[in-house]
Amino acid sequence: MTTEKAEEVMTFGELLALISDQQRRITVMETAFSSLAWCLDERASQLLIHQLTLESTSQKHDAALQQQFALLVTELEKRHHPAPDVPTL
Repeated sequence: MTTEKAEEVMTFGELLALISDQQRRITVMETAFSSLAWCLDERASQLLIHQLTLESTSQKHDAALQQQFALLVTELEKRHHPAPDVPTL
């Protein structure tokens, strides 16, 4: 069963298969996006972080989606400005 035939009844197994497929697709997209973020220069990284920060406060998104944008911003900022190694005593 495909998402194009959403009006048809799905079995529980078909639903689980669809969810599993969607999870794999999301994982691929997250990995690709993370890899691309490493390729950005300083200015492009700043613009991306700024845009995603705006999305994290946009009223067009619900609170859960805003939180996901904010988490992505945090991750990108860590990669863009890694914390210096702190020597241990």
